[in-house]
This record gives sequence, C-alpha cells and structure tokens, in this order.
Amino acid sequence: MKKIIAAAVASAFVAPAFAADVTLSGGADFYYKDANSQTSTGWDSNAFTIKATSETANGIGVAMDINIGTQGGDDGSGSITLTGPFGSLDMGDTSSATDAFDDITDKDVVVGGVGGGGDNDAAVLWTLPTAVEGLTVVVSHSANTNNAAAGHTNSANGYGFKYAFEGLTVAYATLDAETNSSDQTYVGGTFSLGGLGIAVEQWETGASGSETKTQGLGATYAMGDTSLALSNAKAKSAAGATTSDNTVVTVKHNLGGGLTVFAETRSNSKSASDDANAVGVVFAF
Repeated sequence: MKKIIAAAVASAFVAPAFAADVTLSGGADFYYKDANSQTSTGWDSNAFTIKATSETANGIGVAMDINIGTQGGDDGSGSITLTGPFGSLDMGDTSSATDAFDDITDKDVVVGGVGGGGDNDAAVLWTLPTAVEGLTVVVSHSANTNNAAAGHTNSANGYGFKYAFEGLTVAYATLDAETNSSDQTYVGGTFSLGGLGIAVEQWETGASGSETKTQGLGATYAMGDTSLALSNAKAKSAAGATTSDNTVVTVKHNLGGGLTVFAETRSNSKSASDDANAVGVVFAF
C-alpha cells in the first residue's frame, strides 16, 4: 500500500510530455498629482502577464497569455493564439480591428485625457498571412454577448489594414456593431526619423450622419535616456463643435534596472478646471 501511495505522489510531480516556454512581465507606478488645486497620490499596478508558448507536432505555434490585474487591470483576461500558414488567430479577450492599430498618439503616463479609441475588445482577431511585404490585414469578430464578465456585450465585425514602409506607417480600420452608436471608423499614421516620432489618428464613432470625432496628435523625441512627449486630443460633436481639447507634455528619464521617473502636465483649452500636473516613478519588468 505504501508503495502504491509513493508511486501516486511521484507521478503527480512528473513533468508533462511537452515543455512550454513561460515568461512573466508586469509593472507599477506611483504618482503625486495636482488637479484643479486638489492634490492626490496614486498607486497603479498594471496587469501582470503570464505567457506560455509552445508548438504542435505539425508546426502550429501556440501561445497563451493571462493578465492578472490588481488596480485597473484586466482581471482574468487573456487569449490563446495559434500561428501558422493561415496567419495568426487570437481567441479570447483580444483587440478588435480598430483597437489593433489605435492609441498611437496617447503618450501620457497618469494624467489621461488624450485617449480616444475606447475599449473596443473582440473575441477573435485574425491576422491574415503576409501577401505584401509591410502590409498587415486583420479581421475581428465579437458575438452578441462577447466576454460579458469583462463588460463587452455588443456584437461587432471589423476589418483593417496597416502598411509600413521605411519609417512611415498608415492604417485604416472599421467596426460594424450591433448597436449603430458603437460603429467606428479609424485612420492613423506614424513617421519616425532618428529620435523623432510623430503620430496622427482620428476616430469617428456613431451611426452614419451623426458621428462624433476624436482627433489625436502625438510626438516624441528621445535623447539618450531622456525622452520628451507631446499628446493632444480634440473631441468634436456631431455638429462639429469642439467639446474638449487636451494637451499633455511628458518628460521621462530612464534610470536603468526597469525604473523610470517622469513629470507631466495636462491643459484643456475648453475647460481650465481639467488641468493637471503629476510626477512619479514607474517600474517595469
């Protein structure tokens, strides 16, 4: 009997028939912020990501990522990705066609106010095989109740493409949603030369004829371990009136070892009460 128990315990610790490569990454930041003469501090622990990669017997690449958030993270989110001659198929809580390309002008750390794409997750994102060098084509799908636990309950189908050539990229994507008010069209592009990077993008959200627009501009300049960033986002109503105009300037310095210090300021030309300043540290691994 003792031999049987010993054998059972030993078998519980036998390595599986396959060996996946597993990595762990994550980060956190602490900041001191002054917004409209109200000071505050904050601790923002980003999602810790566990990623495992492997390969099937017939050469299909397999990857799984699990994001474990604490404050503001995506608790329990993640996806399984298959890669092969068919391209890449990401299934789970993944990006939609527009979300796959957007947020290129958002350069702030904590003050916010310069995003514009929204949370457009999908259940399936298919990246087609490369037919033309530099061209990326994606197709996304969400069911009527798509990952309801994460709050994504609007079905949508989307597609998009991005073309990259010698420091220049251009992108276009669209979502056709079950609720017309969630329809979205996205265009964007980036240009880089040396330490300078420039990005522009625009989202149109809503049913045809009544779309609201968000326009973004981002610029970065790197000087060794120090970088400067400028982000601007303008929100416009369906009638064309500018309802928000936020500009954020960020300075970051890399101290090494995964530690970065930063200072940033936000100003809103449409509402001075939305202005904010912040300093802080970020650690990532």
